[in-house]
Amino acid sequence: MTSPLVPHLESLKGYGPRTALADAIAGTILAILLVPQAMAYAQLAGLPPEAGLYAALVPPILYLLFGTSPYVSVGPVALISLVIAEAAGGADMEPITAAAIIGIEAGLILATLGALRLGRLVNFISEPVLLGFTAAVAILICASQLPTLLGTDPDRAGNLPDALAAFWSVLPDWQPATAAIGASALVLLLLLNAYAAPAAWKLGIRPPWRQAIAKSLPLLVIVGCAVAASMVPGEVPRASSPPSGLPSVKLPPLDPAPWLALLPSAIAVAVVIFATATAVAKSLAGSDRGELDTSREAVALGLGNIGASLIGGYAVSASLSRSALVEDSGGKTPVAHVIAAALVLAVLVFFAPVLAYLPKTALAALVISAIFGLVKLREMRGVWQHDRVEGALIAIAFVATLIFGVELGLAIGALAGLAHHLWFSSLPRVTRVGTDDGGETFRSVDRDSVDLTTLPLLILRIDRSIYFANCAFVEDEIFKLLGRHDDVTCLVIDMRAVNTVDASGAAMMRRVTERLYFDRIEVHFAECHEPVKERLSRLDSRQCEFHRSVRDAMDDCGSPVVRQIAPS
Repeated sequence: MTSPLVPHLESLKGYGPRTALADAIAGTILAILLVPQAMAYAQLAGLPPEAGLYAALVPPILYLLFGTSPYVSVGPVALISLVIAEAAGGADMEPITAAAIIGIEAGLILATLGALRLGRLVNFISEPVLLGFTAAVAILICASQLPTLLGTDPDRAGNLPDALAAFWSVLPDWQPATAAIGASALVLLLLLNAYAAPAAWKLGIRPPWRQAIAKSLPLLVIVGCAVAASMVPGEVPRASSPPSGLPSVKLPPLDPAPWLALLPSAIAVAVVIFATATAVAKSLAGSDRGELDTSREAVALGLGNIGASLIGGYAVSASLSRSALVEDSGGKTPVAHVIAAALVLAVLVFFAPVLAYLPKTALAALVISAIFGLVKLREMRGVWQHDRVEGALIAIAFVATLIFGVELGLAIGALAGLAHHLWFSSLPRVTRVGTDDGGETFRSVDRDSVDLTTLPLLILRIDRSIYFANCAFVEDEIFKLLGRHDDVTCLVIDMRAVNTVDASGAAMMRRVTERLYFDRIEVHFAECHEPVKERLSRLDSRQCEFHRSVRDAMDDCGSPVVRQIAPS
């Protein structure tokens, strides 16, 4: 197996003029959206607008070399921008320096996880926790951008109570003209997000031109806001002018103190990047029947974060909306994203002064209009209907993130998810099993209302793997169920649902078989998976036996039920 650190260009095999044209069209459409969006997300992160544009340059090239999806768009995203705003804003240094350190550290963490093929560790953050976390982040983003939308500029806050207090304190200073421009832009952007693409389809405009038109309209809204800002009385706050020309490589200070101080934030950023980016890549993986290598994804994301942070950008991730845009626009390979990055660079080199005319309120409207995809009410409702406890995890992550901020909220949600997993796995179901069709099938006596007709033979089924945290519970349940029947002479333990048994579980089984041996109760294990059987191979063969099926075990016990079955 090739190392994830070795570049590969599998997506470029057979690359030809037709594919290049499709990528050029998709890349151009992507750049139209990416330029104002990158500036808006940099504003959200509390960084100068060029930081967002710089962050869009290098990651697509590195993803082309190391990534596995043809559609994933790597660059600035709202979720990571908010995390950076909270972490960098509270650091005792320039925000852009703190953001660079966090991006490099997060990149090193991701690249290391990918190189060691440990990306699966991020799976310990459950889907309900991410749903609650991202929904809360959407509210925090909205709260952080509302003051800018109204023309005020309060101190940044990391949680909802502080953000609302800061907003309330500057509300008397709101600027009517700025607020009118921002509110108008927000309404127009929301309407375009909802109706532009369907309207283009009804007009007979088909892909890729449908998305080209639909995604160009928000840029026209931003340009219209710039024109309006120049015509209204009063000063409308505008974005600062990015420096013209190429970005340069800048290594942050090597003093270990700030690197250690920002490491917890970098870990949080790395976790959020990989969890959300992997979800984006998986959602698009079936489009070309391609295989997704999460280790390569981690390496590509890690190197992209390092590259972006070294040239004046900040941490990046995969954007679902931009990735879906490339797919819908007919893009075929990651070259489309590289073309978009080249166009962003062209804007920086030739049109940087023009960007200073963009009003901050319009960029805030662009951010707010893009956050609604973070609130997934349908998925939340599905989780709640599936399991009330997992629904509670959504609420825990949601409330914790709103009250305590992004980093602590994610940590609390992740710990709650792990606690739920440990509690759930520590209480495996041990149930009595019976048959109502002469031994052809076996079902739970208590759950399925099957009569217990096998006595003095008792069949128990363990419905989960056995390990140190639940083996004592399993032992207690076995003897509790045995205690309900005084005449048991043979115990059959159905192990079909037990995939693993650790050393503690094997020791528990040894205690059970020894005790039942002295109580003159035969013990028969049925349907053990081979790895489980090997784990239990040291059990005393005089005290227990292993069988391929429950029916074989019943035959060995001389069950009258099985003897009634006619041979097939």
